[in-house]
Amino acid sequence: MWGVLTKQQTHIRKHQFDHGELVYHALQLIAYTALGVLIMRLKLFLTPHMCVMASLICSRQLFGWLFCKVHPGAVVVALLAAMSIQGSANLQAQWNIVGEFSNLPQEELIEWIKYSTKPDAVFAGAMPTMASVKLSALRPVVNHPHYEDAGLRARTKIVYSMYSRKAAEEVKRELIKLQVNYYILEESWCVRRSKPGCSMPEIWDVEDPANAGKPPLCNLLVKDSEPHFTTVFQNSVYKVLEVIEE
Repeated sequence: MWGVLTKQQTHIRKHQFDHGELVYHALQLIAYTALGVLIMRLKLFLTPHMCVMASLICSRQLFGWLFCKVHPGAVVVALLAAMSIQGSANLQAQWNIVGEFSNLPQEELIEWIKYSTKPDAVFAGAMPTMASVKLSALRPVVNHPHYEDAGLRARTKIVYSMYSRKAAEEVKRELIKLQVNYYILEESWCVRRSKPGCSMPEIWDVEDPANAGKPPLCNLLVKDSEPHFTTVFQNSVYKVLEVIEE
């Protein structure tokens, strides 16, 4: 574009950009790298493009100065050998993992849902738990781990207000608007704190300063869910609250 704007001669522009496709793919790789650094799951764009660019190590146009001294096959073998050091360690670490996944409280929860609720009963709760409810119990859920959807983020914010300091009646009213029948309450989400200021009630203090200083709703419902909710199931981790419609 600069060449066209400055009216360079065609043969000069062609000589300057004889490998324009390499420049394009290099810039594309930089863009994908930035996306991968900012959002971990977007490494799915970076990885295949990186593999494509890695094939350029065999390009005589780019590394002809090296291949006149060393055979291309030797360079590839040396590179693979260097990569295999860390790769072998990663494989060994995975092979050393022995056992099976076990989460008895969640298994009890799923079994109760399957045999004690209607197939069209709507559930709300923490996103990781909702994914299990949807997958294993085949029940409708109002929120699940699909962060890119703006509507879903808005619904999740309403669902997570159970861990705020709002009044139970206000939270129940919003859940009814979402047509929620059961709420799966996890006390650990109410008390978990990775560092100061990062517990759910403390995060809600920033989002909802008007209610700051009040006791967290989740703590109150763990002790007594009435009159706005009814406890229908409880184990060491989960407490299922039925939303009482007015």
